[in-house]
Amino acid sequence: MGRLYIHKRYFAGSETRWVGFETDPSLGRTRGDIYGRCVPCITNLYDQLKEGREEIALGTAYQCWKVVVIAPGMDECTRFLDEFERGFLGDMRIKGRFGSGDPAKATRVIVFNAESEDEKDRLFASLCACASKIDPLFPVSFHRGCAELHHDLLGDWREWKEVQAVKDPRMRAVVLDRIRKMLFWEKKGA
Repeated sequence: MGRLYIHKRYFAGSETRWVGFETDPSLGRTRGDIYGRCVPCITNLYDQLKEGREEIALGTAYQCWKVVVIAPGMDECTRFLDEFERGFLGDMRIKGRFGSGDPAKATRVIVFNAESEDEKDRLFASLCACASKIDPLFPVSFHRGCAELHHDLLGDWREWKEVQAVKDPRMRAVVLDRIRKMLFWEKKGA
């Protein structure tokens, strides 16, 4: 049976907005994916937008999923993760984070990352079972990874294809600026 490891800053009381967790005790998969998967994917979108493409090849973004559990607070997030580890984790290799991008919000979310539709389906089923055991009011949902970044440009993620037409070209500049800020690019003309 696997174990979940939560970033130590949570236990030190110094969590900020998000706290990472995964089945690797060093949380190495999360760090590796940031620069080995996420940044190249976001840079790919940026480059295509700068080139003025009318269709975006989603690449790894098309196979990237987030399964989300909404919880009342941080304590409930850790309680959920504890129950998931004890009763549902098995030999799954998972990674994710919990918290909120907006500290003013009353609720927190637990975000599990999946790198294929099959992995997303297995994780979704396990998380729904865990949520129903703890509290049926813990909603569980899923969406494609980076849907927040792509939505304004490409529309509803449920309609995406591997190569997706730009639905709203006016959003090109907005998304480019969002990517610059996300990747800490300072130069506006980059």
